[in-house]
Amino acid sequence: MPFWVKRILLKSGELLTERELSPDENRFDGPPPVVGDVITVIVKGQPFKAKVVWGNWPDREHGDAVVPIRVEEL
Repeated sequence: MPFWVKRILLKSGELLTERELSPDENRFDGPPPVVGDVITVIVKGQPFKAKVVWGNWPDREHGDAVVPIRVEEL
């Protein structure tokens, strides 16, 4: 099941949305992380660690939908 990081809160307080990201940026195939997990995201070619704060809760099924994820930079 794919997931897509659609909101990224940077340490600076700036909020990046899918409008600022390229269409395929931070879209992944595989099991979506759950809230609290730490994942690696890429913004303008720079990878960094981010914590999942919204989107996929433990034991939730999403079918074949792309799961939207929100993260905050660590």
